Parts: sequence; structure tokens; C-alpha cells
Amino acid sequence: MSDQDTELIYLLEISRPGRTQELWWRVGNVGTPAQASAALAELARRVCRDLLSPEPRRCDRARCCWYHCRVSWPDGVVLDETEGRVRAFRLAVELWRVSAIAGSAGREVGG
Repeated sequence: MSDQDTELIYLLEISRPGRTQELWWRVGNVGTPAQASAALAELARRVCRDLLSPEPRRCDRARCCWYHCRVSWPDGVVLDETEGRVRAFRLAVELWRVSAIAGSAGREVGG
């Protein structure tokens, strides 16, 4: 099994709250399941900091964002994918969910 076989590819896109056509974040990368999990958990913390802290307008927290997150293996097999509208205050929970899935990902070695 090569190193590439044990890596996950993730792509995350989030619009601004209340402005579903305006991209706020777009990030993607490749890493081991542990690395992908850590990166997605860090993005959840950033969402908390940037959207849920006292500084942002309170109404932005309840507004909907367009959200797309895909985690897949290099061969194109999708581990998890979600796309659609989500309330801004639920984004961190969604990212922690995907982080847990990525962190527990494993592939059986065929014989």
C-alpha cells in the first residue's frame, strides 16, 4: 500500500452568512486521515472564532451559508460529502462531524 493510498483529499467551500453566492472560504488539501481530521477541526475552531464570537453581527449567526465539503480517497471514492444551505451557527458542528469521519477513516489492505 503506497502513501498515496492512505491519504484523503478534502475540499471545503463556505459562503458568507446571508450571501450564498459570495464565497467566504475555499480550502482543499491532501493528507493522512489524522492530518485531514486535524485540519477540519481547526477550520471548525476558525468558524467559531470568526462567525460565533461577539464581534460578528449577531444576525449573521442565524443566517444561512452555502456549504460544500467533500472528503475522498485519491481513487475518487467519496468518504463523505455534504452540499447545501446550513445556518452559520451549525457550521462548526458540521465540520467537527466531518473531522471525526476523516479521523476514523481507514482502508483495508487487499490481498
